Amino acid sequence: MAAITYLPSNYDVFIGIDVDKKSFAFTVQDNNIMSRSKKIPSNPEQLYNYIHNNFGDKNVLCAYEAGPTGYNLYDYLIKKEQACVMVSPASIPKAPNERVKNNRLDSERIARYLKSGELKPIRVPSEPYRELRQLMGIRHNYSNQGKVAKQRIKALVLFEHLGDPINDSDLRWSCKYIGHLKQLPCSSVIRSKLDMLLNDLDYAREQQLKVIKELKRFCATHAEIDSYRRYLQSIPGIGFITALAILARIGDPSNLSNVREIGAFTGLVPRERSTGDTVHRSSITHLGNSELRSLLVEASWVAIRHDAELAQFYYRIKSRHHPQASAKKAIVAVARKLTQRIYKVLKEQRIYEIR
Repeated sequence: MAAITYLPSNYDVFIGIDVDKKSFAFTVQDNNIMSRSKKIPSNPEQLYNYIHNNFGDKNVLCAYEAGPTGYNLYDYLIKKEQACVMVSPASIPKAPNERVKNNRLDSERIARYLKSGELKPIRVPSEPYRELRQLMGIRHNYSNQGKVAKQRIKALVLFEHLGDPINDSDLRWSCKYIGHLKQLPCSSVIRSKLDMLLNDLDYAREQQLKVIKELKRFCATHAEIDSYRRYLQSIPGIGFITALAILARIGDPSNLSNVREIGAFTGLVPRERSTGDTVHRSSITHLGNSELRSLLVEASWVAIRHDAELAQFYYRIKSRHHPQASAKKAIVAVARKLTQRIYKVLKEQRIYEIR
């Protein structure tokens, strides 16, 4: 999400940490010329003891990149009342002529930019939102597995010329269609391969149903998240999965600072290269989570069928562009406008009402 501000003038010592599976490489700098680098085992307690023993009388700020090691170090330092921020790796400036990369240099870079105030910390989600993100991640994985199984089945049917007599799109991947695939006449080897792919599809679907049941149970035990979900589902186009995907990615909605934030976070805002009086905007930034962006675009197609205001907006934007790209540009614009409605219902904690 958007940056949490910090003032370097409030701190005496800055520690940039490169977190590895087995070790912490960190660089300590102060407001003068002191700069020292060390490497210790990946033990948060050992790092805290080093800070406490050497800089116990100073204000210390730590920072490290968000990554596969999760929030363990952050949680430990915050619990010990040691100031710490996490930053996105993409937000750390890198010189174009840098050709050497190692843990020590990475920690030096983090400490240097931390001291100068150029780092943009991310918001660390609270525990319930972390759990929700984990559940949504599992659902996304099984959804992708189902898509892969469908693609492989279609490829096999095409390659082996098995025929595809059911052309009605409404029947695609229905029980009737899958039953038809199970009865296709073919050799024993092809039959075995097709059956295994169909089993993969069945497994992915079963697991998705289990995850959805777990998500419903999760909502029932977390009243705050369930309330936000209901507010989101009142917006045309946003269903159960999309609502929870939004909450999983943005975290606690009370931390949202302005109406443009969700659009920027999901990469639905255009790139801009402007100078003087010349304003040039191009395609969207594609920052943030691609799954959430896709879900918002899908929700927008539904929304324009139920919300007259959004439909008028869609056709107005569509009329301004070349026919080959007009629909795509217009629906992305609708998705961006949808993020503004999402912001409103979350911040005001109310049901959305169609005008």
